[in-house]
Amino acid sequence: MDTKRFFVYVKAQPRAIALVPVQALSSPNGMFMTVQLYARQASNNIIKVKIGVELVERTLQYFSPLDIEPVYGCAGILDYQADTYMFLITQCQPLCDLDALTARGSGRRIARVTQVIALSLTDSIFDSTAYRRMPGAMHDDIVQGELDPYGVQNPCSQMTQFLGNGAFYFSPTFDITRTMQSQRLRAILADDPKIYDPDLKFQWNNNMLQVFTDYRMNLCGPAERQSFDDAGYAVSLIQGTVGAVYCGGMSSARGADLAVYLISRSSSMRSGMRFLTRGVDDQGGVANEVETELIMTSQRLTFSHVQIRGSIPVFWTQDGVQIGSHRVRITRSVKATIPATKRHFSDLLSRYRRVSVVNLLKIHQAYGDFGGLGAADPNMAANGAGTSEADLGRFYNTMLDAMGLPVSLISYHAFDYNTEVRGGHFERVNSLINQIHPLMASFKYYLEENESGIALSLQQGVHRTNCIDCLDRTNVVQSVISRSLVAEFLQQSGLIPGGTVPAAVDGVGRLWGDNGNAISRLYTGTGALKSDVTTSGKSGWAGFLSDASKSISRLMQNNFQDKGKQSVIDLLLGSGDSGLYCRPVSLYDEYEKEITAALELELKKISRIDSIRVMLCTYNVHGSAYRGDPLGSWLSMPRDKRPDFIAIGFQEIVNLDVQSVISADTSNRRVWEQVLTAEINVKYKKAMGNRADGEYALVSSEQLVGVAILFFAHDTIIPRIHNVQMAKCKTGFAGMAGNKGSVAMQLMLDDTSICIVAAHLASGTSNVSERNSDYHTIRTGTRFRHGRSIDDHDYVFWLGDLNYRIDLPNDQTRSLVSQGQLQSLMMYDQLSTQMAAGRVFSGYSEADIDFLPTYKFDTGTTTYDTSEKMRVPSWTDRIMYRGQGINVLAYYRDEICFSDHKPVLAVMNFNVVSIDKEQKRKIIRRLYALRHQAEKNPAPKEQKLIDWEDAAAAASDYASNGTASKKQLPGPSSDSSSWWEGNQVDGNTYGGATNGRSTQQQPPAGTMLINPFASSRSAINLIRTGNPEFQHDSRKQAESATDDPFADDGVEIPWTPILPS
Repeated sequence: MDTKRFFVYVKAQPRAIALVPVQALSSPNGMFMTVQLYARQASNNIIKVKIGVELVERTLQYFSPLDIEPVYGCAGILDYQADTYMFLITQCQPLCDLDALTARGSGRRIARVTQVIALSLTDSIFDSTAYRRMPGAMHDDIVQGELDPYGVQNPCSQMTQFLGNGAFYFSPTFDITRTMQSQRLRAILADDPKIYDPDLKFQWNNNMLQVFTDYRMNLCGPAERQSFDDAGYAVSLIQGTVGAVYCGGMSSARGADLAVYLISRSSSMRSGMRFLTRGVDDQGGVANEVETELIMTSQRLTFSHVQIRGSIPVFWTQDGVQIGSHRVRITRSVKATIPATKRHFSDLLSRYRRVSVVNLLKIHQAYGDFGGLGAADPNMAANGAGTSEADLGRFYNTMLDAMGLPVSLISYHAFDYNTEVRGGHFERVNSLINQIHPLMASFKYYLEENESGIALSLQQGVHRTNCIDCLDRTNVVQSVISRSLVAEFLQQSGLIPGGTVPAAVDGVGRLWGDNGNAISRLYTGTGALKSDVTTSGKSGWAGFLSDASKSISRLMQNNFQDKGKQSVIDLLLGSGDSGLYCRPVSLYDEYEKEITAALELELKKISRIDSIRVMLCTYNVHGSAYRGDPLGSWLSMPRDKRPDFIAIGFQEIVNLDVQSVISADTSNRRVWEQVLTAEINVKYKKAMGNRADGEYALVSSEQLVGVAILFFAHDTIIPRIHNVQMAKCKTGFAGMAGNKGSVAMQLMLDDTSICIVAAHLASGTSNVSERNSDYHTIRTGTRFRHGRSIDDHDYVFWLGDLNYRIDLPNDQTRSLVSQGQLQSLMMYDQLSTQMAAGRVFSGYSEADIDFLPTYKFDTGTTTYDTSEKMRVPSWTDRIMYRGQGINVLAYYRDEICFSDHKPVLAVMNFNVVSIDKEQKRKIIRRLYALRHQAEKNPAPKEQKLIDWEDAAAAASDYASNGTASKKQLPGPSSDSSSWWEGNQVDGNTYGGATNGRSTQQQPPAGTMLINPFASSRSAINLIRTGNPEFQHDSRKQAESATDDPFADDGVEIPWTPILPS
């Protein structure tokens, strides 16, 4: 296999690693890539890597060759456990060439990664040949973390083993992250098709390659970028499987009539193990999402058909230890779920234009009203029960209905697989095929003529199949769909002799059987069940016994080994808890300060600023379970304006005894979720009266023993919330126990980052230093995705029983309290004195306290502690904040008598910023382009990205006259159009600006925008609806899809043969 290979060289001082193309050593103008650590400041979360491309004859003399075979490229760079590593592919297995029968000169070769090593950018000790000897798979008998001759353990051994376990693939000659159709359309439509532009969803090592992406796009000019891409230094990996069969009695492509390939690409958006990764996330990524492409090639034609699978796109979890049941827990309501579900289907519609949902879960006839679901698991939280597989399927259908899209875009097909095939009647799957066959014909497939490059057909829709795990049942149904389509195409096209069609279809079945095993091993650690049915459509005793053995193996794997694998996946993807061990690696950019300053100025001109009102609450409930008592005025809202979101931090939500610490009981929290969802909406309607619109929903909650955070948002703000993540930090018993600690939540509201910390610090009047230590442990030890810390957010709020006391004798304190001498008491408040000394909460503020101390009361009364201990009344419960422009409207305590504490609440206003990401990307590209131009021309003519003065003058003219006279401003941006560019179809502009005039025309009749939730332009998003095959009965038939406010404009691709470029 002709692949790009590189010699590895190292330089000692300063240490650098170089990849030298094999052919560069004999070329007079040979170039090579160098990588070195430029800056490392772990305390400030700064790790910068410098990348460069240099002439061999000029600088290679300062490097020494490393004693290893030439490598196949770099899989990425990661910072892990206080060091930075470069991952190199040292061994691979050639698999196939997709162009083996087409006689194309370029070739589309694919290889499987079989070995990866990690070299340190700071230390040469890991360069040892003996040290690099790695186990060949995740479950090899060799001990993980093998020691080198000096007794130093390899920190990255588990990661290199995972990357070399045979589930990763790359191509040195084409973009393996994209389907055949996507590659062809990009070659036609991209502004610069020569720029390598992988699909980040399926480029599994995207996080590891980020510094190379930044280098290519920012620090390289067009020629340098093309040269860098052609060299192949950075390797895009897909995770999944690749298989091939050859028809005509051949074991290879040589002499075969037809080659059939199956490529499965696992999404990197929400990758993980079975019981640890379920459902959807806030970005719309779903667990076990796999795009599978069947490719058939002959000398004359290339055929491609794509199917997808993925977990049900709602928020749900499932416990691992379950035998004979599928109990699940739905964790968000319809209103809180729908933004994420929309984002998921927005992505699918942008990619595939139409979606056929095939749901294989169990079906029963009793339908519930999930539309009124206010909190997780109604009526089931108190006893910890879950919902059934059938309930999850009904909730899925409810979500699809809630989106309100016509069935011409998303159609839903429920098929109770287990019930239908019970007793071995697998042939009944054909009834499902008959049901969706009209869509199969309408969706078509991609077909290309090899010699001319003409696209004869484009696939116009995709089948999205799911079961509970998206493994066994899903793979069987996808196999049947694929075999049916292939058989029909081969019989109609005459591509191969009719007598050989059954053999070709059998080959497709074998590929799907292997595919099911491979995807199942990724998600569960074992091969797929029902693999004999996938291959042949039949099952027997051998298959039954094999499935039983695999089920037992899955049980063991899922409950005892998955956490370790999940940790490795999170480290490589920069997700989950990886921030505890990894710091983000960025590129050293000599233009960074200049570009950043210019970018900030430009972004201020295009940013939208919105004022947000929030209600925050901290409440120590003293381990008391809710018993139905009235909540009084707690969480009452002002009548002038409702809060956009409400965050409640609980402490001692369970009794802090040994049993609770060990069992991590969540039943009290589940009850509070339901009670407060109802209570907040009651208070909202009471405050706003007939002005109340919409309602509040629980968005997320989390718990660490007694500390919990509940986050509610109004349904008008929920679509603007994304990137929600929770992180826990234990501080009890020197960080070993969770009786004290915190739960922190991060989220993005538009483009503004917010962090909310619910904390419970060390108790005891004299334990001030312990409380200070707990604060710093939480502040520095809490890590979110990509290494982000609490301090790395625009706004931070602490809600906690911080436990700081008043340093006065009890009788004196009570006397001042009775006299209302709050200012005198504050002089002895431990938190105030510690902040004044700069020991804690540096940079934070607290509103003036004008309420009485909140601790400690006789439970259920307003009387301060009369017990034997007679604790000193104190302001233990506090709300701290940090961020520019925060305006505190109210800071008070409520008088509810539920605990030995009183809840403390704050209402605040602050501004959030929204930035058009596509426009930001264009500005960055433009700024770097000007920088590169300035290097070539030392005195360039001053250029402006946008004539803001003219725009401001036009705006002023419009404000005074109601019209724009000379230079009329375009219409405002929306989800469907952008004011800075006109999206043209058939020579007309819709939703954009043309010739200085604002246009709001409608598309021509018969044109339908296909992605009503899209956030960016897609290559294909207009289709003609005149074809009767496209018309189906809808659950909610819209008069026109262009009426949908989420609609996205784009460029229409005519359905006629496309000539090659």
